Amino acid sequence: MRSFLAISVGCFLLTQPSCASAPTSKLFLLEDASNNQWCSYLAESTWKARVQQVGAMTVATVAFSNGHLSQIDMTETDESGDWTVYDHYFFDDHGQLVRLSRLLNVLPGDRSVSESFSISKGTATKTATSEKHLSTGMPTTSPTADWLPDVSIVTATNMFPFSALLSLPGLRTSPTSCAKVPAAQ
Repeated sequence: MRSFLAISVGCFLLTQPSCASAPTSKLFLLEDASNNQWCSYLAESTWKARVQQVGAMTVATVAFSNGHLSQIDMTETDESGDWTVYDHYFFDDHGQLVRLSRLLNVLPGDRSVSESFSISKGTATKTATSEKHLSTGMPTTSPTADWLPDVSIVTATNMFPFSALLSLPGLRTSPTSCAKVPAAQ
């Protein structure tokens, strides 16, 4: 009885007429570079298998709350495996992008750099930076000026490489959806 009540309350809070039509609150995305497209999956297990199949170097999860974006977590790795960037984008209650928490792990140089940014009106402002040794997790005594990967910061939802995918009708109810990456201009 409690399970039924929890499901019923959950559907009511989502303002959906029935649980069967209630959209998922989390999507799993990958870049399929060989087909020049981004794809989304409702099932994490399907997504993980597809990541392995296509050798995806960039993946993301998209979370929704109260009908709008609440968080996007994006991971990008270079082909050599020398670096990985973990981006965590946060949205306010109105679906506006407001903050980025970034972790850059770089094997050459044994670095793990954490950065925070506030985002407002299309501009990202760095608010904090810290650095650790990747191998030990211990803080560095003096941060190094070594190279870091140049991964752009998204300051508006339409700047995400998968923004075309996010606007597809039925995205949150379709088991799999794909959208071509627009040609660079």
